[in-house]
Amino acid sequence: MTTAIETNYSQMCYDLADDLNNRWKVDAIESSNHFYHKLEVEVAKKYVKIWVSHVPFKGDSKLPSRSIWMFVDKTNGFCYKPASTKAPAKGVRFGLYQLLAYPETCDKFGSFLYRR
Repeated sequence: MTTAIETNYSQMCYDLADDLNNRWKVDAIESSNHFYHKLEVEVAKKYVKIWVSHVPFKGDSKLPSRSIWMFVDKTNGFCYKPASTKAPAKGVRFGLYQLLAYPETCDKFGSFLYRR
């Protein structure tokens, strides 16, 4: 049963990433930016890692830079701010269901994960 739950949270991460990627690409095109932010999902042992890449539009030969954006616990769907590329910071910041219900909460830079 744990595997089905983990798969569900992993799929939810892919769904969130797809939704945000579409929004951010449209925003970048409308504002005539030279690059856009793209989320990539990587399923690890305990967490789902979500990476953000700065992808240039065609004509720019720079390689995209990549950094960790958020960790999602595979057992309960809690979201964490990254402390490093390998581990999250302490303290739950959001639930995955909250971010799926209100994707406008998420920004490209991960500032929504800081405590207020």
